[in-house]
Amino acid sequence: MIFSGRTTACTALLLLVSTALVFASPAPYHVVIKTDSEEVDAIRYQTGTNSQGAWTEVDASQPILVLQNFDSTQDILFVQQKAIGQSWGSGWEYRYDAETGQWKETSQPVSSEKRFITTMDVAPYVLFPVGSSSSLYSYLIGSSLTFNLNVGERLPLFAYGEVGYSRGPCQSDWVDTMQAVNISTGVGYHLRMGKCVELTPKLGYGLVLHILQADFDQDGTKAHEFFIDQQLRLSLAFSYELSKSYELFAAPLGVLLFENTTVALLLGLQAGIYYTF
Repeated sequence: MIFSGRTTACTALLLLVSTALVFASPAPYHVVIKTDSEEVDAIRYQTGTNSQGAWTEVDASQPILVLQNFDSTQDILFVQQKAIGQSWGSGWEYRYDAETGQWKETSQPVSSEKRFITTMDVAPYVLFPVGSSSSLYSYLIGSSLTFNLNVGERLPLFAYGEVGYSRGPCQSDWVDTMQAVNISTGVGYHLRMGKCVELTPKLGYGLVLHILQADFDQDGTKAHEFFIDQQLRLSLAFSYELSKSYELFAAPLGVLLFENTTVALLLGLQAGIYYTF
C-alpha cells in the first residue's frame, strides 16, 4: 500500500506497508520510508499521541521504521526528514486506518525545526605572509568561531558570521608582538562529494583590529597601538562526517588585508570541527 505525503522543497515521503495494523501488537511493526530526493540523508520518527517524546533516527539509505507497541486506535506516527547540510525540516502526522488498510496524513506539517543558526565550528589556524608583506609579518596563530546561518529551506547556499583572534611576532625591531581581532560575514556553498565527504568554498568580508606592542615614535618606550584594516577571507573546506552532529574539516585559508598604502596577503591552513544543531 503506497500513499504520498505533502511535498516541500522537491522532496516527498512515501510510506510502504505490507501488512494490516488493527490494534496494538506486542510485536514490532515495520514501516519503510522512501524519498524522491537524493538530498535527504536522514529520517527520524516517533509514535504516540503527541510529538513531545524521543525521536528515533534512521539513515535515508536504510529507512526502516520499527514501531514498538503501536496502537492504531489512538497512536500517531510522526515523521521528519533532513536534507544534506541542513537541519530537520517540517514534520508529518500519519494515522493508520484499519478499515481501509491505509495510512492517512492527518494534518499540515506539524513541527518545523528550521533554525536561523544551523551549524557552528571552532577552527585553530596558522597564517604566513606572502610577498612584500613578509618584511612586516612573521606568522600568526589564531582561532575562529563561526556560526553558519540558514538562508533558505534545504538550500546548499548559506551565510555565516565569524569572529577570530590571532597573535604572532613581527619582523620589525620596534614591534614586539602583533595581535588581531577579526570580524567577518560572508557566504558559502555545500558541495556533496560522497556519502560522508563535502567540499565547502567560503568567501567573507570584514574588519581586523590590530593590537601592537610597539614603539612607533622610537623614544625607547613601547606601548599598545591600535589600527583597523578591511579584509577578505577565502577558504575551501574539506569535511568528513563523523555523525549526524559532528564533522571534521580542514581548509586552505587566504586573507587579504587592505592597509593604507598596501595590500597584505597571508596564506595558511585551518582545521576544526562542525557541530550541527
